[in-house]
Amino acid sequence: MMPTPTQAQIRRDRPVCHRMMVVTCLLTLGFSIVAWRLYDLHLKSGPKFAEKASEKFREERILPAQRGSIKDHGGRYLAYDEEIFDLSTNRVHLNELPTIKPCLARVRGMKLRDMTRVMGDAEIRNAYHAHVAQALSVKLGRPLDEVLAVVKSNEQVVVLADKMNEEQAKDWREYLTKQNIKGVYVKSSVRRHYPTENRLALIVGGVENGKGGVRGVEMTYEQTLGGIPGSVIVEHDKYGREMPMYRGEIKEPIHGRDIQLTIDMPLQDAVDQIVAKADALWKPSKIMVVVTEVSTGSVLAMSYLPSHDRNNLAETNWKNLAIYEPYEPGSTFKVVAFTAALDQRKISPQTMIDCELGEYTDPVLKAKLTDLKTLGMAPVHDVLRYSSNIGTYKIFKRVGQDSFVDYVKRFGFGRRTDIALNGESRGYINEKEWSNTTFSRFPIGYEVNVTPIQMAMAYGALANGGILMRPRLIDRIVSEGGRKIEIAAPEVVGQVCSGKTAETMRDLLKEVVSEGTGSRAQLEGIEVAGKTGTSRRYDPEYVYRDDKGKKHKGGYPPNQWITSFAGYAPAKDPKIACVVVLDYPKAADPQAIGGGKVAAPIFGEIVAETLKQLSVRPQRPLALQGTQQ
Repeated sequence: MMPTPTQAQIRRDRPVCHRMMVVTCLLTLGFSIVAWRLYDLHLKSGPKFAEKASEKFREERILPAQRGSIKDHGGRYLAYDEEIFDLSTNRVHLNELPTIKPCLARVRGMKLRDMTRVMGDAEIRNAYHAHVAQALSVKLGRPLDEVLAVVKSNEQVVVLADKMNEEQAKDWREYLTKQNIKGVYVKSSVRRHYPTENRLALIVGGVENGKGGVRGVEMTYEQTLGGIPGSVIVEHDKYGREMPMYRGEIKEPIHGRDIQLTIDMPLQDAVDQIVAKADALWKPSKIMVVVTEVSTGSVLAMSYLPSHDRNNLAETNWKNLAIYEPYEPGSTFKVVAFTAALDQRKISPQTMIDCELGEYTDPVLKAKLTDLKTLGMAPVHDVLRYSSNIGTYKIFKRVGQDSFVDYVKRFGFGRRTDIALNGESRGYINEKEWSNTTFSRFPIGYEVNVTPIQMAMAYGALANGGILMRPRLIDRIVSEGGRKIEIAAPEVVGQVCSGKTAETMRDLLKEVVSEGTGSRAQLEGIEVAGKTGTSRRYDPEYVYRDDKGKKHKGGYPPNQWITSFAGYAPAKDPKIACVVVLDYPKAADPQAIGGGKVAAPIFGEIVAETLKQLSVRPQRPLALQGTQQ
């Protein structure tokens, strides 16, 4: 038994006890901190750090949805997805020593143990980067320094080559394996391909990465074509190889549906060729053509120049002129006044109209009108046949302002047709704020702006018994590999006039072609109904002086015209409607330019080709009558 320490011994050992207590407290605190840190790392924050560590070897791989294709009416591809391949770097794998050490050892013909004994980590990494850059530089044909900078880049992924085909991708994979390169991979992606190139470019449209469709059908039917991407979580080992057993749940993509247009490429190509020939002959600033099916409103062809060039985006035309470009229609617009007056029984085809021998000034409005052909008292059918401005104005006065504007709207002018394309213009109509000149100019196609597609649908309505259709560009939507088909039904917009009025207008328009200003639109064996149009061309940049010498900007330059022809065929059983518009055609004698001389022959050629492809045969011989209208 130990003796009890004395007070002297206690006083002597007290500092030692104090030091022992301090050390014990410090040890206890230290172990507590370590224990807390272990708890924090393994239990509290462990899952988070484990997740971060696994992210290094794990990625979410997007399973892209295949975008639906676009086809013409005959099933020919206009747009579809094709697989392409990219060559790209992976920063993690290029700098990861467990991945690059075996590769460099094989390149140098050394054992891994021997190489790591004589080379440090930084030296191994630099040597591997130099080897990768050298191999890629030779294959890519790019400077070594440039490729080395890419290999050492801090960017997670850098694309070295893109848009490779399958054969090129296979060649690169074999080359990377032969050169013992890890961290540079060939990956597949999808590119939108347009086999028709610039034909129908703004109608079919285009796509951009991350945005989907950005114009044309690609844009308006993005939800139908785009589909919904899927995904899968995959994990790699330290060598970059996928470990299938750790693959996560797969979310399958929902592929886009296919769209089939009403346009048929053989007809479209034929119309494009006719338009190109007319462009070379008349050299207009713009030329626009629309061909539609009367009964359904289906767009059979749509052509315009200047067109869109997919390979020269900086300088190309971005406007679909057939739906975007409004113009003053001139005499093709006169059908509105005639239809309104006939429908309201204000006139009949035999009603006599005083055309004032070609010159007339309204006694109240002081508006002056002239005609090219001198007519006195003439029946209504002659007023339209010879396109009398004076006669049309007097017929309009029988209708009245409000009723006339109502019929303008019935024909669809002043609002979008809602064709399945972006960028459509509504045109312009003056509903209420009329000046003295508006009364005489509006009925003959001035102070109003229409688009070619609006005019085509308006004449289609007259051919269709007075029923206005919505332009139909989409024929059907196909999904599930063709097992499910949705037909896009024709849509009726409204009733423009009675069927009897439409039939009377058909007879009047037939006379325009058979005996009047539109004789150059005649077809052998097929009756055509239509109307010529010749209007002065408005130029917003044109500067002129008035009678008082004051300068004005925006007006009608001399000898600049817009010529057009609108009509349908065959007249008795209409199948198609067509509109041809030429903006500022050129000729040696500008006064010789007119809708009957410039646009009518183009119309006739296009209609003849269209009816031929639709297997509509001539019914009887018809001698072509050349005139000087």
